Amino acid sequence: SHSGFCFPAQIAHGAVLDLVKKGVGVIFIPHVVRMPHPNQCRDSYLCPITQAGPYFLAKAFPDCRLLSPVIEFTDSYETCSALVDVAVEDLGVGRAVATNAWAAAVEAQTEAERTLRELGKEALDAAIAAGKPAMLLAGHSYNAFTPEASQSVGKKLSSMGVVVIPADCLMPAGEGPTSWHFANQILNAVGIAKRHPNLFLLSVSNFSCTIDAFTHSMLASELGSKPYLVLEVDAHTADAGVQTRLEAFLDIIQNYHDIQTAGASPFAPCRLAGGGRVVRSNGESVSLTDPRVRVYFPNFSPYHTQAFAMAAGWLGLHPGAVIPLDRTQLDKGLQYTSGRECLPLPICIGQLLQIHQHRQPGEIAGFYMLQGGAPCVSDAYMGYFERFLTEQRLTDLFLFNPQPENDYLGFDKHVLAQHLAQAIILGDILVEIDHVLRVVGQEGAPDKLKQEWERFAESAHSRDEFHAGLPTFVERLAHLPRTKDPRTCPRVVVAGDFFTRFSSFFMDGVRDLYAERGIILKPVDLSELFLYAAYHPMAETAGTWGMKPGGLALAKACTRMFYSEGKEYIQKWLSYHILQHEEGRYRELFHETGLLVAGPNALSAIFERGAEHVSPAIYGELLPTVGKGLEAAREGYDGMLVIGPFNCLPYRISEAILKPLSIRQGMPILTYESDGYAVSPSVLRQVDVHIQQVLEHAAKNHVAQV
Repeated sequence: SHSGFCFPAQIAHGAVLDLVKKGVGVIFIPHVVRMPHPNQCRDSYLCPITQAGPYFLAKAFPDCRLLSPVIEFTDSYETCSALVDVAVEDLGVGRAVATNAWAAAVEAQTEAERTLRELGKEALDAAIAAGKPAMLLAGHSYNAFTPEASQSVGKKLSSMGVVVIPADCLMPAGEGPTSWHFANQILNAVGIAKRHPNLFLLSVSNFSCTIDAFTHSMLASELGSKPYLVLEVDAHTADAGVQTRLEAFLDIIQNYHDIQTAGASPFAPCRLAGGGRVVRSNGESVSLTDPRVRVYFPNFSPYHTQAFAMAAGWLGLHPGAVIPLDRTQLDKGLQYTSGRECLPLPICIGQLLQIHQHRQPGEIAGFYMLQGGAPCVSDAYMGYFERFLTEQRLTDLFLFNPQPENDYLGFDKHVLAQHLAQAIILGDILVEIDHVLRVVGQEGAPDKLKQEWERFAESAHSRDEFHAGLPTFVERLAHLPRTKDPRTCPRVVVAGDFFTRFSSFFMDGVRDLYAERGIILKPVDLSELFLYAAYHPMAETAGTWGMKPGGLALAKACTRMFYSEGKEYIQKWLSYHILQHEEGRYRELFHETGLLVAGPNALSAIFERGAEHVSPAIYGELLPTVGKGLEAAREGYDGMLVIGPFNCLPYRISEAILKPLSIRQGMPILTYESDGYAVSPSVLRQVDVHIQQVLEHAAKNHVAQV
């Protein structure tokens, strides 16, 4: 394996290796995106690691032939034709035979699931009637119900006389609150255990399962004081240790008495309503533009956060002071989290608490909540923070994120997008200039950049003032003294998760090590992620038409503009090209500074290169990260640094794919998973090796070293 994967992924590597050693020529490992869901409007994803298995296994075993169709069960088993196509195109089976075989398979699977539900109902009814303690065994099917990954906990409990009912045998009580298939199964079992005093939950998990970390936070909140057991199994878990924990849990259950505690007084959290209104904890409704309301943005990159605050002011909002990113926020956040979640969560919790602690009397504080799309766990951040505000009873503190449900905060969505786009692009450019000045600027140049920027931002009270003052700001930056031309310096592209790639906080001191050797670090622009968010649905829709995004697809969309797919394609096409145009315009203007070393983002090329190695069906930063890594040489970079936050699942997949590909290309690569604390000596040694490789790569490509 080329990354630190969870235990089930390690088992998958071992299983493929075993088959390879046995001389198996073709191995079937499908990419299953989503499972069937009773409500087709809701998602039921498998986790990113499970989905991406075919792609990182292909890199671990390059000489092995894998059959890896993309299987999407959202609508139903019946409507998925991917396996029929594989049988016809890859195995040479006649279509009629393959279709009949698939119909028989669907019937068998449906019947098996129906039988399991019946058995589960019978076992559940019997356990409730008996009144004795019984266990609901939950988890992912590949870790909770397989002996290799679960230490056979079900059989161990049965041998001790305990009734064990697997969670996948239980009838779903509802749609499920999350976007993940197995998380909803676990929480369905939680709901059943909560309703019956003699039923208890055992959830099997694995180290570094970030989705389970969020799921377990929800189940802990739901179960309250009722005992439950989470068994975190990995390759080093001993059988005796599992047995001891099970016995201890059974002792706790035997001595458990449901204590009915007096209910806490009702608490109404402050919340964002529609039409740009905020409902306070006392029920008062105030405008989002009320001077008492201050809005704050999580600080993952000082320049970006300050640009967001400036743009918020243009909209008539009242931004609060930008909170410097420091380790006390991480320490504080870890006190309120399990430590298993990805790194941005405790940092954002710490920043939220810092805002609460330092706000003025009577201030109503709004915190911008990161909200990504599944299968990334950032999809669960909003729910996590809503529970946190309620459990901690934090009054007049609300979360905001522009969405159709809240009328885009009461603003026109196109105006909002224009303001946001300008802030993002400006933040990207300032970060790039900062990194360049650390290499080519005279002593104190980064501090002068910061001073010039703060002076300019304080004077730009409106978009008109911003645009009027921009040429002067650019001119002042052009006069910052420098020692050499940045185009003569080696460059390393910094890719990976957006939360960690901009600030030196996440790789303490490493930025300066590169700068001291004359190497410019260039973080991938945040605007690239927003370009991807517009391009991805275009590619998805064009794919259903047998095309790629471009002139032909646009013409096709125009012929279908009265249908949803045509209308959506045209809207995304406009968003994509407006952002591209804005990026090109700003980069052309700031080119006059002589401090830019990168051009506009060629997202279409990045998307196509990434799609050669990972399916676009896995939404998020994974594909653009892989694509950027493969395009790095063509864009003139001499090395690549991939950084991700602790327990970031897409980062680990991109690491596993990019490492072997970069080595094959001769592109120096360094990967680093940041926990927010000091960089270890072993990583610093890897940094030193990487610097040497980058300098050698640059020398071969005739980069003048000054």
